[in-house]
Amino acid sequence: MIHRALTHMVAGVKYFIHPQILGTVAEVLSPEIIQPVVVVDVYTLQAGSDKVKAQLDFFDRVDDVYSASFGETIVAIDSSADAQDNTRVDSAHFRVLFSNPSAASLPSGPYFLQGSNIHQAWRIYRDDLDAFIFGVVPQDVLKPQTFDVLTLVDEDGIWRNIAVPSRLYSTYSPDRPLSGARLCLKDIYRLKGVKTTMMSRAFTALYEPETENAEYVTKLLDLGAVIVGKTKMTQFASSDEPTDQWIDYHCPFNPRGDMYQSPSGSSSGAAAALAGYQWLDYSIAGDSAGSVRAPATCNGLFSIRPSFDSTSMRGIFVNSAKYDVVGPFSRSLGDLQHLVTHTLDVNKTATKFPTRILYPLDFFPHSNPKHQAMVDEFVSVLEKFLGTKRLEFSIAERWAQCPPAGLEDQPLKKYLAKSAFWSLCHDYYHEFDSYRKLYKAQFGTDAYEGPVVQYRWGLGKEVTAEDYDSYMNELKTFRDWFNENVFTTNPETGSEAIMIMPYGSANPKYRDSPNEAPCSSGTIGEKFISPVLHMPQLVLPFGQMPYQSRVSGRLEHRPIGSTIVGAKGSDLMLIDLAKRAFEAASWPTSIDTGRYMFPLAENTRNVASVKIDDPPDSFLARQSSITALSKL
Repeated sequence: MIHRALTHMVAGVKYFIHPQILGTVAEVLSPEIIQPVVVVDVYTLQAGSDKVKAQLDFFDRVDDVYSASFGETIVAIDSSADAQDNTRVDSAHFRVLFSNPSAASLPSGPYFLQGSNIHQAWRIYRDDLDAFIFGVVPQDVLKPQTFDVLTLVDEDGIWRNIAVPSRLYSTYSPDRPLSGARLCLKDIYRLKGVKTTMMSRAFTALYEPETENAEYVTKLLDLGAVIVGKTKMTQFASSDEPTDQWIDYHCPFNPRGDMYQSPSGSSSGAAAALAGYQWLDYSIAGDSAGSVRAPATCNGLFSIRPSFDSTSMRGIFVNSAKYDVVGPFSRSLGDLQHLVTHTLDVNKTATKFPTRILYPLDFFPHSNPKHQAMVDEFVSVLEKFLGTKRLEFSIAERWAQCPPAGLEDQPLKKYLAKSAFWSLCHDYYHEFDSYRKLYKAQFGTDAYEGPVVQYRWGLGKEVTAEDYDSYMNELKTFRDWFNENVFTTNPETGSEAIMIMPYGSANPKYRDSPNEAPCSSGTIGEKFISPVLHMPQLVLPFGQMPYQSRVSGRLEHRPIGSTIVGAKGSDLMLIDLAKRAFEAASWPTSIDTGRYMFPLAENTRNVASVKIDDPPDSFLARQSSITALSKL
């Protein structure tokens, strides 16, 4: 079923009225009447009008769905027969209706009455960044497993509408730590009831809506998360750049700076949405060779490419089972830590931090001095917190000093020249063998692929089984060598060391600039180091680079960040280290939406220091406030 939804305007705000009936009120009302109401428990009413008004004021502070117009009519929830007789409320302030016993378990918050029936209220937001393919709503809000597409647009017919439920419907419990977390999914995740498009017109035409959820999606739902839509990505999760490489669909808009900078590939929609929309808490994407790390840097978000094999990938369309991992985006290090803790199988017992910071000269310094100065300040923050100094070294030189047996005359970059990219392309091509065959059989023609996919599939098609095995052996040799000669796991810290790695450029990348032809990438580079080593890589935006925009004609700022890599399984240690080091330096651990990541200040990073008495706007902060209310 697709919702050509029943909507209603309240104080100039558009709402979706979910069709599921969750209860009824005792008073018989005309089915043609739709009115906003607020549900409260009868004990709050019995405490008096001041108590009621205090609770409604709190709703207004923590919930973007509630507004004062809902509070004009109260539905009192209580199953006892004498509730109405024992309840007295100042009728000058509220109109009071009493629910039937069927509504006894409804949480407090905003709802709609359609006649006598109680329905959830979902606020409508417009997707003016063009980040979503479509919004979704669950068929059953109490047991969300199957979803419908929300086919709403703004009154002007231009922007898609995305609906979000009240935050008050969900409260924290130990077995549902993501209760109420609003998130969107990159279009590689199977979502029961809706199509997976892979951003390909041919793929969309061939396949029907999904009949099951990806296992990671099921995990998120079981933990209480609220899925509000599927976001755009590059075709088949490749590395397309706007605009001339986006053929079947239009690329999302990066909200940072002048809004005409590339959002990067392939998780561009997931990143743009979270960087632009305050009403979202998380975006869930995926990474094979930079698909999360690149857009996290370009759109200014915290993110992590997790340790390889840290969660099930069943039900997720991948480029390669040897490279792909899930990839979360967050605007808060605390929120990211929370999500990783509850959804990934990684080391949760580390009690200390590493005392070695490796600084690979294979990748540093940056060509842009201002960019390098920001990175140096970032490394200095880590040095001060850990009480150590960076160790400058070269991976390639280290290999030359102590190479694996039999490879004494093989320079590292030459030895691994094709290993990562060509093996990835081999897997990428063969992952979609059945798709190409089925499409040809059904439509009598070859399916269209964009220029980047054409290049990568064409290369992957030529990789023989013998070549592929050789590439896999080369990568394993490098991984084993690295673990023996650079750093590996540690029971107390999770990792013997951390390694600083660059990601992203300080230079503007306008979305209307022509792109160079697709090409291969070296194994010893920012894209492939962590995937090849199976290690987590944490993206940390901390600076804003000024540039004179040829689009807006004014001074703008683009996100600047760096990354840290740790041994496999050390994901949580990396996040905790970054969070504590940033807090010690009065650096922000949460990020704003819109033009700037952080308030501007005159310093190297163009970022204001954190005010201690200014709590972050984060999922965890809101969850804590709502949970505290539920205990009163």
